Amino acid sequence: MTVRLAVIAFTLVATPLHAADAELDTLLASLARPAPDTTSFVEVRYSSLLDEPIVVSGILEHRTDGALVRRVESPYQEVTELQGENVTVTRAGSKPRRFSLDRAPELRGMLASFGALLAGDRKMLERYFDVALQGSEVDWRITLTPRDAKLKRHLSGIVVNGGAGRPRCFTLLEPDGDGSLTALGVSKPGDLPTPPERTALEAWCSAGPER
Repeated sequence: MTVRLAVIAFTLVATPLHAADAELDTLLASLARPAPDTTSFVEVRYSSLLDEPIVVSGILEHRTDGALVRRVESPYQEVTELQGENVTVTRAGSKPRRFSLDRAPELRGMLASFGALLAGDRKMLERYFDVALQGSEVDWRITLTPRDAKLKRHLSGIVVNGGAGRPRCFTLLEPDGDGSLTALGVSKPGDLPTPPERTALEAWCSAGPER
């Protein structure tokens, strides 16, 4: 569930990328990150039920035992740990909650995409999604559209923005218009556009290092 972001150089004369098999394989191979690996993140969650988005920050970790860990450090403390099909959520002052990924198909889809990117595994990615690649080697966009009808009821798509072998944003889109945007390698909400308006954040993710 963790990937590392690096600042990259954007150039208008970069060679265009097409969704050709070899180019997609090369890009996915460049994204592979062996464990252990950690990165900071800021996540902005949008919901039609909320007047303002929910913004949290913390650390994503890919451990050597294969576990994926999401540690929220602000504005509250919470740890979500995935081991195989089992998820444990622990929040300060509360008892741990445990559940299976069978109860959370949207989480399964998100984790499958994270896991495939970490491993550079195209077969795993295409097991769950139709994959479209656009952009250039230094500024690319991968769009993942769910294949499974059950998953589509919870997740309409995932967009990964990045460049030079490093993802910088991971956006989840839901059928009802809600969703979330996770900026990778960012330590605090103040590093993002303020206020965290959705269109502005999406533009920030697409702008590359000149953002």
